Amino acid sequence: MPLSNEKTFIESWLSKNWITKEPVCIRKLFGDGSNRSFYRLEHRGQSRIVLLDRGWQFSKDYAPHQRYLSVHHLPVPKFYKVDPQAGLLLMEDLGNELLQKKIFQQRTKKFYWLKQSVILLADLHGRTFPVPKNIPAAKRKFDTTKYFEEFLWTMEHLYCKLLMLRPTASLWKSFLRPFCEKISEVKPLVFCHRDYHTRNLLLKNTKLFMIDFQDARLGCPHYDLASLLYDAYLTVSEEEREELLKIYQRSLRPYTLHKKINWETFGSDLRLIAFQRTIKAAGSFASFYTRFKKRTHLKYIIPVLLSAENLAAHGDIPPSIGTVFRFRDTINRLRSRGIR
Repeated sequence: MPLSNEKTFIESWLSKNWITKEPVCIRKLFGDGSNRSFYRLEHRGQSRIVLLDRGWQFSKDYAPHQRYLSVHHLPVPKFYKVDPQAGLLLMEDLGNELLQKKIFQQRTKKFYWLKQSVILLADLHGRTFPVPKNIPAAKRKFDTTKYFEEFLWTMEHLYCKLLMLRPTASLWKSFLRPFCEKISEVKPLVFCHRDYHTRNLLLKNTKLFMIDFQDARLGCPHYDLASLLYDAYLTVSEEEREELLKIYQRSLRPYTLHKKINWETFGSDLRLIAFQRTIKAAGSFASFYTRFKKRTHLKYIIPVLLSAENLAAHGDIPPSIGTVFRFRDTINRLRSRGIR
């Protein structure tokens, strides 16, 4: 839908729902990697955010998860009006200060903010454990099939559609399926945000808020921690990771979940999950271009592949994995196409 038509549609919706019949300043915002649109509404000195998802495909679980997290006193935006038929969601305006942006502006406070993010993650996992069966996240989980599907997503969008290669599917299956079976055994299962990183954490009045949790599912706590500690949008050193892992463990002690985790294998399990997560991220970044022609995330593909290559160098990852992804060759092909 053209921009002008989207604005007209939103104005009509605001009026029909008695939210306001007065003129409203509507400005489109930079969106995420999906096909959703975001607008800031300004009226009488107040502002709200409107999410437009006409098919309600990407946002259908946002509201039930928001209610669940709010009940557990976790920092998420307030939702004022949810209209699935119109594909519109009116929510609190948390501002524009992404944690990634904050850290880039105040690099000396990088570790402080990562520490706060890890403490918040421990609260997310600890307060919501065990996850009830009546929320959308409980009806799906990271298992062998899901992990493998995400690998295939990367094969499709990064290797086939972006680089125009034809990787051998049987090779991927024979090496990666057993790997997915292994990491699917990592437990326990928690409310997994699934995309917990510095671009999905917003600062409002120095307080961290979580956004973009509509795709949450059951998964091991390692997955969210890997998303943050191996963040595609921010460099985290090995020393910082080790310290942040200790902070996460300490922060979980008040919760029942702490006793359910095998802390002796947590570090090696984290690297295994992080490897899968970084490969999946490379495929997602490629897909934003192959599906929506958005070039915004192409610059992050090489950094996550380098991170995956470093993880593959650990003894935890089978040597055959390198045969599948051919990291050096893939990175060189990306650079030859002007992707840096």
